[in-house]
Amino acid sequence: MTALPWRALAGAAFVLLGAAPAALAQDTPATCVAPGSSLRLDHVPVAVGDLDALSLRLTDEFGFQVQAGRRDANGLETAEIAFGDGTHLELKTVEGPADPDGPGVAETGRYMDLIADGGGGAYLAVSGPGLDEVLVLAADLEPELAVAETDAPSRAAFPPDHPLHAVFFVDPDRERPEPPGTPDHANGAQGLEAVWVMVEDPERLTRFLLAFGARDCGPSRHPEHLYGRAVGIRGGTVYIVDALLWLADPGSAPVVSLTVRGGPGSVSDNIVLGNAGGLWIELRPSGSD
Repeated sequence: MTALPWRALAGAAFVLLGAAPAALAQDTPATCVAPGSSLRLDHVPVAVGDLDALSLRLTDEFGFQVQAGRRDANGLETAEIAFGDGTHLELKTVEGPADPDGPGVAETGRYMDLIADGGGGAYLAVSGPGLDEVLVLAADLEPELAVAETDAPSRAAFPPDHPLHAVFFVDPDRERPEPPGTPDHANGAQGLEAVWVMVEDPERLTRFLLAFGARDCGPSRHPEHLYGRAVGIRGGTVYIVDALLWLADPGSAPVVSLTVRGGPGSVSDNIVLGNAGGLWIELRPSGSD
């Protein structure tokens, strides 16, 4: 099928394998933020089976600028959708074997498992305080949080079997590849505004985020009728959904939806990535409720 330009899809909801229900565009909750929180949304890694095909469709049909992929020593290839506010999406696939004795072999295995299950949002990464401060704040509530053992430690994470393993912290001062310039997305996308994440113990994650100055905004409903709790951090919202209530497969991708803030002239759109675990993305124009 010949790819259509992204403008041809403005004002409608589409999936990569067909049309999304119109209900997806209705009743999206307003953003809940906590300007005084030490946390901010940083990025969402997404496990995908066919990186080239998904990158092309996100560019040609939906107006995102996707930066070329880079491969690391762990066999992971990553393409990036960067936004002007510093947040970004990482599209990750496995293109080679990981060093069996290397620190990244477990991460590569995690992405292989997710891709075999259909892919989707693998983690929610937040930043704000330095990792030393993160560990101090977490010590009483979640002592299992630890800095990852790599050659250049840049994140603090929970063990893979921990109920909160879907969320990790990145060092705000970490070194990252220099971007080619200010991202200029044809759809006007400016940054991550909200992320919906399924965890086994939503109250536990809520308490943990509140320890970093987050704001508890109470219950909220996703357009697909996923009931969760809205927790505001600096510049965005984490919507916490009970994975057990929704009978989610323990091995499935935990990030099920995200909202991207567009410019004042952006057209509201809803995208369900059928070949990325059904990850649902809303493009919301600036100033909309």
